[in-house]
Amino acid sequence: MLRGVAASFYAAFRVLSRSYGTAIFVSILPPLFASMLLAGGWLFSGSMDLDKYLYQLVGSSLLVLIQIAMGEVVWTVRDYVREGLYEYILASPSHMLATLYGVFLAEVVVVSGLSLVLTAVIVGLLKGPIYGAATALAYIFALIGALPVLGIGLILASLVPFVRDPGVLVMPLGALLTLLGGVIYPLSLLPPYLEAVAWLLPVADLADIVRNIALGLRIQIGSLGLLGAYMLYTAVGLLIFQVISAYAKRRGVL
Repeated sequence: MLRGVAASFYAAFRVLSRSYGTAIFVSILPPLFASMLLAGGWLFSGSMDLDKYLYQLVGSSLLVLIQIAMGEVVWTVRDYVREGLYEYILASPSHMLATLYGVFLAEVVVVSGLSLVLTAVIVGLLKGPIYGAATALAYIFALIGALPVLGIGLILASLVPFVRDPGVLVMPLGALLTLLGGVIYPLSLLPPYLEAVAWLLPVADLADIVRNIALGLRIQIGSLGLLGAYMLYTAVGLLIFQVISAYAKRRGVL
């Protein structure tokens, strides 16, 4: 499986590495967004809360990674369908996961890698070098923690043969992950019914783990256990993808 990840990463990286403009644009989004929220808080309250700024900065950078984990799977499968390579990723569930995970890693390195580095540098400057290093470590951990979101992406990707525009699948769920993912603000600020819905998503727990590592230099064992439970999304995503793809083949959609 590691060979499959490495091969797909290399192939995707060769194509994506030409996207310098996209990488630079994405790199400034998290600090820009967090700075706008900080400025808004200063205008309304007359004070600057740097802890809240760092909370939102780390969360915004993680959000970019999460959106890639969910959306890139869908767009990759769309390209495979168009190029007649769909059967390639249907060969076996493990090979399919290796292929899509390799593409995800390449996308993270090229598109959001500079953003993650910039965030770690800012955290290091404001809180100290050890926190900057911890932030970088937390994002490396997030590459594994994003697997459940990749599983959700697989569920959406299974519908690609039936829709013309994958954007109708990606955009609504992307907005949901932003609003209910706990990356910008704590879930405790949500009404109870929305908070319950938010905990069904595998994002808030990962965000808590990443921020605890980056800004608190600690790992909560309970959070790791919950993240492990969320890994079921990956298995379920693979199963649903296989079932719906088989149905699409029988109906002649593929």
